[in-house]
Amino acid sequence: MAPTSRCRAALLLLLLALACAAPPLLLAADTHLHFFMHDVVSGSSPTAVQVIKGPASSSANGGVSTGFGDTTVVDDALTETSSATSPEVGRAQGFYMVSSQSSPSLMMCVNLYFTAGENNGSTIAVIGQDDTMATVRELSVVGGTGKFRMATGYVVWKTASMSASTGVFELDVYVTTPNATTIDASAPVSPLDGGGSSGSTSTAKSGAAARPVGWVRKDQQ
Repeated sequence: MAPTSRCRAALLLLLLALACAAPPLLLAADTHLHFFMHDVVSGSSPTAVQVIKGPASSSANGGVSTGFGDTTVVDDALTETSSATSPEVGRAQGFYMVSSQSSPSLMMCVNLYFTAGENNGSTIAVIGQDDTMATVRELSVVGGTGKFRMATGYVVWKTASMSASTGVFELDVYVTTPNATTIDASAPVSPLDGGGSSGSTSTAKSGAAARPVGWVRKDQQ
């Protein structure tokens, strides 16, 4: 056998050995979460408090103020159904501000912080435009922690009901998380058992996998 042929054969054997030794590839996991957010702006226990008032001169649409610059901090309940008394699955914590001078459009920046079920202690970071006049809005998932570490995706945001004191919003959250081999095994465990190094590995298998949580609608993935 010529030297070149022997080199090629040796290289082929080396590649085959490396392929056999490599761990099986775990694909990313897709998860669909469905719940409702309750934004209470008045009453004895508001969950949304305005902390900045925009300048009174900010107005449009014939001189009617849009509230441009108004900023509100939120700690809204996330529940299984549109009823405020249904089981709570987490909190939406962050802020929103009126970011348009011509329409009641908000810039949302919130962490969806889960406090129940398998995702207890994990978070999903959401940011984007909430055009309150639109029937359906889409916001971006830009990250997460715990079982949603390095998450990407989007949120379909709808207004379920609106009153003088409370806005109820329906959220469908679609997230993709990387396989376990991309997670830092030395990362600390989340304080409320939301994931981390101690046994917190991806549930993804040979294909996209949904996490079986009570308030996850797997039928609409």
